[in-house]
Amino acid sequence: MNPAPQVRSTIIHSGPAAMKIITVEVQPDHLQTIAKVKRPLVAVAELIWNGLDADATRVDVDLRRNQMDGLTGVVVSDNGHGLPYEDAEDAFQKLGGSWKKSALKTKGKGRMLHGQLGRGRFKAFAIGTSIIWNTRYRDNGGVAEYTISGSSSKIGTFEVGDVAKLKSKASGTDVDVALSKNFSSLDGDQAWNEIAEEFAPYLLQYPDVTITYGGKKVDPSALFRHVADYDLGTIEIPDHERTTAHLSIIEWNQTTDRALFLCDESGVALHKVSVGIHAPGFEFTAYLKSALIRELDAEGSLVFEEIDPSLNLLIEAARSTLRDHFRQRAAETTVELVESWKKEKIYPYQGDPKNIVEAVERQVFDVVALNVNSYLPDFERSENRSKKLSLQLIRQALERDPGELQLILDDVLNLPPEKRKDLAEILKKTSLVSIINASKIVADRLNFVRGLEVLVFDEDSKEVLLETQQLHRILAHETWVFGEQFNIAVDDESLDEVLDKHLELLGRSRSSEDPSVLREDGRTGRVDLMLSRRIPLTDQREREHLVIELKRPTQKIDLKVQNQILSYAEAVSRDERFRDTATKWHFWAVSNEMDNSVRKLANQKNRPAGLLFDDAEKQVFVWAKTWGEIIHECKARLEFFQQRLNFQADRASALGYLRGIHQKYIPEVLKKDH
Repeated sequence: MNPAPQVRSTIIHSGPAAMKIITVEVQPDHLQTIAKVKRPLVAVAELIWNGLDADATRVDVDLRRNQMDGLTGVVVSDNGHGLPYEDAEDAFQKLGGSWKKSALKTKGKGRMLHGQLGRGRFKAFAIGTSIIWNTRYRDNGGVAEYTISGSSSKIGTFEVGDVAKLKSKASGTDVDVALSKNFSSLDGDQAWNEIAEEFAPYLLQYPDVTITYGGKKVDPSALFRHVADYDLGTIEIPDHERTTAHLSIIEWNQTTDRALFLCDESGVALHKVSVGIHAPGFEFTAYLKSALIRELDAEGSLVFEEIDPSLNLLIEAARSTLRDHFRQRAAETTVELVESWKKEKIYPYQGDPKNIVEAVERQVFDVVALNVNSYLPDFERSENRSKKLSLQLIRQALERDPGELQLILDDVLNLPPEKRKDLAEILKKTSLVSIINASKIVADRLNFVRGLEVLVFDEDSKEVLLETQQLHRILAHETWVFGEQFNIAVDDESLDEVLDKHLELLGRSRSSEDPSVLREDGRTGRVDLMLSRRIPLTDQREREHLVIELKRPTQKIDLKVQNQILSYAEAVSRDERFRDTATKWHFWAVSNEMDNSVRKLANQKNRPAGLLFDDAEKQVFVWAKTWGEIIHECKARLEFFQQRLNFQADRASALGYLRGIHQKYIPEVLKKDH
């Protein structure tokens, strides 16, 4: 190792006596390098350690604030033995020559020392522009007091004030740091937690020591979830004698930054490294203790933990033990967690497993549920109703289709808190099954509309799609596309059946002697679909019928089709059994296109688009409709729900729906992927 660099420091004694200046050589920028820390809290921790190394039994960290509640200063006070005036020059002048380097324990109480290189006081300059040490020490049966002050702008130069005799004040040191900026990381619960983590082993070893931070006592034991100690045995270290090592693991009951502290054999933390293992669901800090770590710290090797082979052996031994520890703890935690769920009555299984299959199923469930509890921090903090729902969903997914589980975990269990609350409120009024069914209806309809587009517009499909055996058989199960208000009444029946159904809805019946309903040419017509609804008025007889004549996509609505649908309407309007029944009749001819003659008739001024004929007196209306119009109207009705559901039907999902629901009616060309 290279020898410690020589430092040029200046100590100015102010007072009646002549000013004394001491100069020591220093390499350029060396002090500025020492006065750098990765985290501001490290500088405060070093000042706490200085107090403990001075045999303090109490160290208080107070935060000074301005009127805007911003941090302007930190004051670290201890009741240690202070720094005698005659030792000030030696203590502040030397870097690397501290008395601590040759000592292992404090002078008074014999506690293990933390610092040995005299660098701690310079760390404070990483956060402060000026620092004042006000120290009190016992002197000839009394107490003497003086101050030492320094500035970051003149790092390495310290001014020592005059000594004053005190009558009745205890020894100790107050370090007042004027902050260079508002370091928010020094404030709040997280800062308190980090101090608790670092000083936990020391406070456990020396229970007579008290540390407060921001007015709150640092009591790490109150945050302990589980504590374990392991003897790592003797470890062979190249270029060193054998060393022994111990590992302490503290599991916390709140979120913390995992870390592995490198400590001397008494547990004094000297350096902090990454923990380097996976342990889902556990918040912990580990403390690796070895006399070798103290030696490596004196050599300056702790900062090279990734390349120093001696330190690497120690760290890897600790990590191996950590992995074993948390494998065992995971098994124990699973049992504890399941038992707590059973007590809360949210566990989705009752009684003991009936057979080996059910026992294995529960084991799989327990493992999955434990990981949900581990990876979703809000899960354990959620209400029991919400947790019960989540656990039931996991069980159902495992029983029906384990492949569904990932979707459930991602889209249901990971709901933000406010959405989980919304769901819980909805479940007070309805069931989860009802919510799923309602959502599925919307998704199915969106898929069908997209599938209908494929059926009637796709070049391969529309050429082979049959109107009777296929198209109207499919639409007989999807009559909602023509209007939410309609329910199917008859399907592919004659006008006689239309009459029968109509009379049945009116509470009447046709006698066997009644003649058939005939078109004007004397033939009996057949309609593809008749949809019916009762108008919600006081008169229960009032009805509205929609009679649909479907044409294959390649068949335009021409004059022949127009005359056919008009003849149906004429047959109904002429039949006396349809008269005076407070019933409206709508007749639709539906296909992809209209020819020019029909289009002109369907788009006349002062008439609704598509209306071919109307008889207001007899309440009979005849329309020509294209699939483009009908599909557009369906999409408009579903748009609101589509946006809220955030569901986008594509060709693949549409064909999947058609194959699942209407497999036997769709053209062969759509039954398999190409």
